Amino acid sequence: MFRFLLPAVLFVGACGVESGSRPEAVLLERDRVTVSMSSGWPCLGFRTAETRTADGWAGRLEGCPDAYAYKVTLQKGSNPVRTVLVEVLGALGGEDLLRPAALVEITSDRNRVYRFRTP
Repeated sequence: MFRFLLPAVLFVGACGVESGSRPEAVLLERDRVTVSMSSGWPCLGFRTAETRTADGWAGRLEGCPDAYAYKVTLQKGSNPVRTVLVEVLGALGGEDLLRPAALVEITSDRNRVYRFRTP
């Protein structure tokens, strides 16, 4: 009986297995997002004229085996203290000192969406 049950259990378990690696963390900068994958590969998504959207940028990750789709949605005005800091640092020439606040969504080849929020 168990020899008939084992293949069924293995088949059901394999149906939910994600091919490739999965995103574990993101680092967002003004012109790129770096995604650390479970395989150890760093994947990059660059902000260019072609990838720019109304509220951020989107495209396919580069530099790694998993060219997953990604979308960066910048959060504007979400924290009043942060808004003041951005204005002050910008006036002093330090606009690169604060990382952008955003929602980063990465969609795997099996349409699983991974969401990360940056500060």
